[in-house]
Amino acid sequence: MIKGIYSSGSGMQPRLMRLDVIANNVANADTTGYKKDSVFVQIMKDAGVAQSTGAGELAGLDVKEFTDFGEGSLRPTNGPLDVAIQGEGFFVLDTPDGTRYTRNGNFRIADNGDVVNSSSDHLMGTGGKITIPSAEKMQQNDLTITKGGEIFMGQTMLGKIRLVTFSDMQKLMKTAGTMFKSEESPKDVSVSDEKTTVRQGYLEESNVEALTEMVQLVELSRGFETDQRTMRYQDSTLEKAMEVGRV
Repeated sequence: MIKGIYSSGSGMQPRLMRLDVIANNVANADTTGYKKDSVFVQIMKDAGVAQSTGAGELAGLDVKEFTDFGEGSLRPTNGPLDVAIQGEGFFVLDTPDGTRYTRNGNFRIADNGDVVNSSSDHLMGTGGKITIPSAEKMQQNDLTITKGGEIFMGQTMLGKIRLVTFSDMQKLMKTAGTMFKSEESPKDVSVSDEKTTVRQGYLEESNVEALTEMVQLVELSRGFETDQRTMRYQDSTLEKAMEVGRV
């Protein structure tokens, strides 16, 4: 009976974690550049030993959360500072909390001419912060961003967007929404090999498939409710057995 309670409990823990993860994915289905999270559940080799020592089946599970860095579809916006990365790589941002990395290419020009995101974090180029001189006089068609990430004002090159990648993507830590940090030094991405292209006037959508996530959310909710009912039934049965034993 006790083993049955542990079995139900061991099934509830990863389900509860997956419920939280999927709910967050659904909430960010329309967030530009968002990368969905998933949960990996592994039965450890020493699960049997853990049960025999009284640690229960929960000790035999390794539940980990990881990020799916698959590309989202590109949505045209025609915005001169809306840029999407087609292929590998991340934009580099200078934030008050340090360097951050993102696939969200929705940028604007600050009052001082710096190119920033919606949180006023600076977009970094290969030579430092990217600044648009005389931005107040700029016409929409004056600003051009090439497939290689070079930014031109008319015929004048203002800088080149820095793109980076990492040897182990799973070491990236999600800090907030679409931004990541890493303790690993990034590698600059070369666009000359055609594996990476910068697309002006586009934004990368979330890679969350909302319908699929909603179906999984319903299935997990039902499974969690079933485990709860099973535990209540087993607990009630155990209590009755103890009452019979006392008599």
